[in-house]
Amino acid sequence: MSDEGRLAILLLAAASSAHTHRWVDALSAAGHRVVVASWQPGPKLPAADLHIAPAVSAPLGVRLALAVRWMHRLVRDIHPDVVHVHSLGSYGLLSLAVPGGPARVLSPYGGDMRAARRSAARAVMLALVLRRGDMVLPCSAELGAELRNRYKVSPARMRVLSWGVAEDLIAARCRVSPAAVRGGFGIPSDATVVLSTRTTSATYRTLEIISAFVQAAARRPDLFLVVLAGAQVDRPRARRAQEAYLEQVRAAAGTVRNRVLIIDHPLARQQTFELMCASDIAVSIPPGDQHSYSVLEAALAGCRLLVSDIPPYREMIKDGLTADLLAEPVASALAQRLRIVSVDEQIQRRNEEFIVSHEHGADKLATHERIYRRLSTAGASGHSL
Repeated sequence: MSDEGRLAILLLAAASSAHTHRWVDALSAAGHRVVVASWQPGPKLPAADLHIAPAVSAPLGVRLALAVRWMHRLVRDIHPDVVHVHSLGSYGLLSLAVPGGPARVLSPYGGDMRAARRSAARAVMLALVLRRGDMVLPCSAELGAELRNRYKVSPARMRVLSWGVAEDLIAARCRVSPAAVRGGFGIPSDATVVLSTRTTSATYRTLEIISAFVQAAARRPDLFLVVLAGAQVDRPRARRAQEAYLEQVRAAAGTVRNRVLIIDHPLARQQTFELMCASDIAVSIPPGDQHSYSVLEAALAGCRLLVSDIPPYREMIKDGLTADLLAEPVASALAQRLRIVSVDEQIQRRNEEFIVSHEHGADKLATHERIYRRLSTAGASGHSL
């Protein structure tokens, strides 16, 4: 890419997040300069410059005060064309320290919206962040409706935009050897493998997945469950809660624990996808979600999808994805489904075709780039702290 076409993009995003790593890789591969401003420390990002907000161990008020000067200096040094804020919790708060000038793109997550429904203070903060955004990009129509109706985000400043499946994973699909992957993880070669695709947490109802599996496994000796612990959270209290929940999950496996593999360390994105390719069934049953990229990746990998009956998943099915919706109480519905579910090659082909034609990451990236360029060309937004 020529220097003229190259954008400078500042991501306000967690350095430890798989989402951040994906966007860094995709944007840098497209030729753009990417800088990440993270509230908490995280692993190095080879394709981006990483900056950590100052005084990591200081009280929140002190950190926020220092973050204003830090962010002003960072923006002055980088001269970003666009600031893209990923998740509007901590990073929404951090975005308030961004000085006027560069355009702001906001990607609200489902968790941001759920937290704001439970907390008036969070809702006020979210409303302030949204007012300062030049473009808001929810992943699902459900989130879009809430942004429009509750937070009065105008249609001109909002577009529902799925992230799709990354181009490199689509290219890698045909190269993955499921047998080799199973062997590497110690998964029985002849098992019907059920994969819990989301991070182990109450948010994603991992205990309910374990409960359902235990019930189904009593009648199906071929079933084998893989659970992903996922990335470790940053805050000490939250980390302790995460570890305690993981211990509950271990204990709940009970008499079938020899048929449950808990991967207690974070996997690279490529490793997670390879594990999906080696699995037969993928489960994602949160009570609320967005246009989940991990569900889409599991669909590309060929997994039969068992998902909670919630608006974003119904929306994905309406768009063309094939998945089994599970009614509440979800643990009971999942147990019943696991007793009889099987691989269906026609569904596999339909889902792969759907991903390539409607959820291709290259197309989604190109749309983001067009939005960035339009906002950059339109000039400064004029917002300031």
